[in-house]
Amino acid sequence: MPEMAAGKTAVWIDTDPSVSPGVHEVDDGFALIQAFNSPELEIRGVSVVYGNAPFEAAWPIGQEIVAMFGPKGLKCYAGASRAEQLGEETDASRAMAAALKKERLTILALGPVTNVATLLKNHPELSGQITAIVAVAGRRPDQHFSAGNKNAPPFRDFNFELDAPGFQVLLDSKAPIVLAPWEVSSKVWMKRVDIDRLAAASDGARYLVKPASDWLGMWSDKFGTDGFNPFDTLAVGFVTSPDLIECEDLPAEIRSLPDDTKPQKPANKPYLIVSKDFASKRTLRYCHTPKPGFKDDLMRRLLK
Repeated sequence: MPEMAAGKTAVWIDTDPSVSPGVHEVDDGFALIQAFNSPELEIRGVSVVYGNAPFEAAWPIGQEIVAMFGPKGLKCYAGASRAEQLGEETDASRAMAAALKKERLTILALGPVTNVATLLKNHPELSGQITAIVAVAGRRPDQHFSAGNKNAPPFRDFNFELDAPGFQVLLDSKAPIVLAPWEVSSKVWMKRVDIDRLAAASDGARYLVKPASDWLGMWSDKFGTDGFNPFDTLAVGFVTSPDLIECEDLPAEIRSLPDDTKPQKPANKPYLIVSKDFASKRTLRYCHTPKPGFKDDLMRRLLK
């Protein structure tokens, strides 16, 4: 078993990075820099999955961030390029399995869960080695992911919807699951003043500045907001700073309901929903409220 300092948590990060200049989602980049600058974590590996970007774009971005800013010796593994690869072994699923055979791990699932679901589908005996899977997904009943004042259509529950069957594999497993959903991340805002602070900080912080500036501009134009939500950072924060995020244990189900992002074409789609009123025996930890100190804690890690 690898040696680990007292008080540290061994983690595996599965991510779909797209952080780059232009209008590209930046939260995985923020979450990776946050994790790399968190002494509470022992990062055993990083794997890349499709999602915010096609795999062909995400893979070199993931490799670059790990090589430039990750702990010395940290390896990056290629995972699934599409949801249809659920159950197909990749370098990512094999490496996760090998790591779990050595020690218990918390898995930060920052993108679609195809890599993690493949691990559990092919190696169900390893579910007991998983301390928790922290996924960026989920909602309460009748909750819509809306931002700003321009009446833009609600967001999709992006990671979940890209591989709902994969998430069902997680629900069917015995692995503990934590949700860091839109509800909790929608209460944290990265604004121009925050990006300006990054520009005067470390190389890792400066790496985020141009992509974050472009992303901020898109949010302003499309949603009328003066900031954006750094979604994936709440998943990392649950592990590094659990005292700064309020959560509760709730039953969860996948249900088919009308698509709230396409009101003119109300075909059904799957939703990952939690509710105290559900009879489901599958209970997840659902994070819903960041405490006042969370933003300062996040910025401190990003600025290192």
